[in-house]
Amino acid sequence: MGFREFVDGIRIVKDPISVKYDMKIASESTGNEPLLFSEIIESPGQRAVTNILTRHRLCEAFNVEPGELIDILSWAMENPSDTVLVEADSAPVLENKMERTDISVLPIPRHYREDGGRYQSSSIIVAQHGMQRNTSFHRQLLKGPDRTTVRLVPRHLRTMADQAFENNEDVPIVAVSYTHLRAHETREDRVWRRLRGK
Repeated sequence: MGFREFVDGIRIVKDPISVKYDMKIASESTGNEPLLFSEIIESPGQRAVTNILTRHRLCEAFNVEPGELIDILSWAMENPSDTVLVEADSAPVLENKMERTDISVLPIPRHYREDGGRYQSSSIIVAQHGMQRNTSFHRQLLKGPDRTTVRLVPRHLRTMADQAFENNEDVPIVAVSYTHLRAHETREDRVWRRLRGK
């Protein structure tokens, strides 16, 4: 199951909705059920979803109990899959492109009045410095059409950035938003299922 299939069948909000607070309000008013917003005032032609990747829904997708999820994630980190190189001309992630970068047109919400602006809630930053690579989740504050900022807490990415700064070097990064969830059974899934006796 991919991300698009994960969205199939969820409630569609067809009323015009703003990225400023409305998505959060709509989510809370439904008890935080999964929602697809199809008419976003500030982002014509764009759609957005919320509450898609909850623990409950992930457990359903992987057919596991909530108490098993952390063990499965731990096992997966210890037993990574081989990387599969996908050619750019057939990569689903590249189906939607911008000729000129302007991320301000994306339906990036502002949830709280106290926030400094609109945030991408769970973007992934992949960084590399020297022989070290790091992948981590960060809220990204929209600062302009081609600029965001993140808060680096004292962990791996912060250490890499500090080391690079000391050496007057850059840290190449890729920011990934709106990722595609891969939830079909893999070799690792079959091994884990056998280990659990299912």
